[in-house]
Amino acid sequence: MGIFATRPIKAGTRLWEYDESMHACDETSFERLTPRERRFALHGGYLHKPSDKFLWYTDGMQFMNHRVTPDANVGLGVWPALTEDHTTALRDLAAGEELTEDYTFWSDGGIAPDHWLNRFYLAHCPEHLAFLHQLEALRHAA
Repeated sequence: MGIFATRPIKAGTRLWEYDESMHACDETSFERLTPRERRFALHGGYLHKPSDKFLWYTDGMQFMNHRVTPDANVGLGVWPALTEDHTTALRDLAAGEELTEDYTFWSDGGIAPDHWLNRFYLAHCPEHLAFLHQLEALRHAA
């Protein structure tokens, strides 16, 4: 599974942006999710660090695959305000090309033992937590 360009895309084009359909959860609202929703969210979402909100979506972005820089072709690399969060094409993309993002930019969000998300990762999606820890180790090794 993945996300693929249906047409050529110019570098700098916004490919995804935060909107009202997003789920932006703090600890209290995340606690209210069902176990199935938590697992789904944790597997495909991320912590928006400046707001400490966990973003997850059902618009297809959960299928974005990981590639390390410089092979990733989608991203941002900075933290805008929550309502301005988005991703862009990092270079010109061809029709049919898979869109990939370097997860290491945001992968350490919420994985520390003292962060509120950690207990949810441990209970509902431990294999994804292990993956995020692997990315974090690679980031520090680089």
